[in-house]
Amino acid sequence: MTSALVLVAFAVTAGTWGVSALTQARWTARAPRLAIAAWQALATSVLLSIAAAGAALAIGFQHVRGDLAQLFNVCVENLKHGYASPGGTVVATLGLASLSILATRTLWCTLSIWRQDANERRARVAMLDLVGHAGIVPGVLVLDHHAPYAFCIGGRRHRVVVTSALLDSLDPCELDAVLAHEAAHLRQRHHAALMICRITFGTLAPFFPAFRTALPHVRLFAELSADDSARKRVGVAPLRSALLHLARIPAPSGTLAASASDVETRLVRLTDQKAGLPRRRAVVAGVTIAGLVVVPLALVAAPVVAMAWEGMCLIG
Repeated sequence: MTSALVLVAFAVTAGTWGVSALTQARWTARAPRLAIAAWQALATSVLLSIAAAGAALAIGFQHVRGDLAQLFNVCVENLKHGYASPGGTVVATLGLASLSILATRTLWCTLSIWRQDANERRARVAMLDLVGHAGIVPGVLVLDHHAPYAFCIGGRRHRVVVTSALLDSLDPCELDAVLAHEAAHLRQRHHAALMICRITFGTLAPFFPAFRTALPHVRLFAELSADDSARKRVGVAPLRSALLHLARIPAPSGTLAASASDVETRLVRLTDQKAGLPRRRAVVAGVTIAGLVVVPLALVAAPVVAMAWEGMCLIG
């Protein structure tokens, strides 16, 4: 029971204060890849905490005093002890119900979002292959369109797409910057990272409303990370100039585009902000991100380990 209460408290804290703290954090813009990992770890931590709390309620780990012949008997006796205690059945039923609800919602969100994403990408790739022109720019599909667009579609059948207007409006260095940006999206698998966030955020949103507005932050960090890769390849000036050309163009739905969002923020960052975090701060951030996943697992594992240790001692 204690472990379950601690896990619930951890989940509530992470799902409210943790989301608020990560939303307002300033270091995230300097380390966007770590920021994406932090959002994924935070949502995963909340999911694990709720699931582990349900499991802890359903399976009580009370210490058994007695001369047991086998460690397996320790598990059986603990289960009997938990269900036989006052209110044990009610608590166990509550734990099983919460675990079932969470598992069902997670599975539903996973299947629905994955299917929707796969269908949209398949249809979009088929359409682009039909109307696009290959060979004008190596590895890129060119669409005849009056507006300057550049975007990519992730997945196994990935595509980088630009419009004829983009080719006409950018010089070679600016075009290299845009293509480097889109290549970074594909190389860093931002489409997969965003889908994972859509699944976890969608699962948690009914219980923790703060996750409803979290996805745009992850999208921005994906763009900042791609900007960093493009800047390393071609420099700041061509990338900044290309973004200015694309600043007023919205991203097509379901794609990752150089003009995607928060262009003003990205332009200011390219000019004024130093890239990367100091090594010490990056290590601290990495350890904290790992801790978000490890803590709920440790909380639920502690009574199991204690019970197993006691059982082994009794056997010995």
